[in-house]
Amino acid sequence: MAPAKTTGTRASSRGSASAVKKTGTSMATKSKTTSKTAPSPPAKKASTGGSGSRKRTIQEEPDEDESEEEDVEDDGEVESDNNYKDDSEDGDEDDDEEVEDDSDDDDFQSSDNVRIRGGGSKKGKASTTGATKPSSSNPAKKVKTSSTTTSAAPTKKPSKKQQQAKPSPTKTFLVSPLKIPRPKGGHQVADAIQPATLEFLRDLKLNNDREYMMLNQERCDEAKADFLDFIRMVKEGLLEADPDVMDQEPKQSMLRIHRDIRFSNDKTPYKDHFSCHFSKGGRKTIAAGYYFSIGANGESFAGCGAWDVGSAALSRVRNGIVNHSDRFQAILATDEIKRITGGNSGIDALRAGNSSLKTGPKGFDKDHPMIEFLKKKSFAIGRSFTDEQVVNEGFLEEVLSTFDACVDFVHILNDWIG
Repeated sequence: MAPAKTTGTRASSRGSASAVKKTGTSMATKSKTTSKTAPSPPAKKASTGGSGSRKRTIQEEPDEDESEEEDVEDDGEVESDNNYKDDSEDGDEDDDEEVEDDSDDDDFQSSDNVRIRGGGSKKGKASTTGATKPSSSNPAKKVKTSSTTTSAAPTKKPSKKQQQAKPSPTKTFLVSPLKIPRPKGGHQVADAIQPATLEFLRDLKLNNDREYMMLNQERCDEAKADFLDFIRMVKEGLLEADPDVMDQEPKQSMLRIHRDIRFSNDKTPYKDHFSCHFSKGGRKTIAAGYYFSIGANGESFAGCGAWDVGSAALSRVRNGIVNHSDRFQAILATDEIKRITGGNSGIDALRAGNSSLKTGPKGFDKDHPMIEFLKKKSFAIGRSFTDEQVVNEGFLEEVLSTFDACVDFVHILNDWIG
């Protein structure tokens, strides 16, 4: 009976409704004969208010402009069907399932396109089943729009960095005459900082503004990755010397490169160095710990201790110094401390700090033998490194040996800080 249905559909589009009522073998035979002898008429574009879409009746010489317009629209509809079929592997029988899968794709987020593609069980035939209510929108045009989307090759969604177009520089940036040394032998060294990292920090120091950072974000990311990899190696070696240090990811130990300029007269937005901090409570604790930073032109540093101690903790440290002065001075007089401080010991081994008292603190004898220690608000020991040391083999060992020399100093401070 399938041939009879086909003949009925074609007969209705040609205005021969009486031919559909015929039954039997003769009708099927006639249908087959007709399909072989007479070419099927071109499909007429589905109208918004008529019945039977994509069928076109052979009329008497239509106007040339109208004929060309209809042919263009028909081509668009046929292309739409072909594109949908290309998306299906099982043919028309699985079209409903394919429509549901494609509706989640980024290329088909429009609700109009989704309804057109899911309107019927046959792709491209959803608008051809019976008469439709006239509307202001043309379903065939929606299918055409959808087919244009599917015919495009799938592209990867751009990242946020790609979406943000790199702006053109609006000013001239400075070029540093400082030359960063290269590792001996001319090859990269695993246990050192790469020269490109120091070069970025050198240039950032001269051009410390947001426009320069935006234009050199890729260089910044590469330098940061190099520093994070070095932090990982430092942390692994430090945990062997001081198991009290918190074991955390390198990015959790690294300090921000952005400066806090809220209460500063210096409004440059970035630091000119990368830095990190290790301690028993992490980087945001008041506990004494280990600090490491790298910067160009000999501004790399490794050290330990507590910097700008708060008033409550500072009072406990001062009491500890008074009560355990002998032990404290013995730690500051070891050969390891002298090695990293250039032969200094005692009060001379400590860094100057941001501020200190001119006289002794309240509650302490101004003539106390440890009065110079009691005036301090920072208790830190460390050493600096040249650019040549930073980029050459053995730099990791130099940093770790500095930390090893300070373990006892860090522990005694934490006993007092709490």
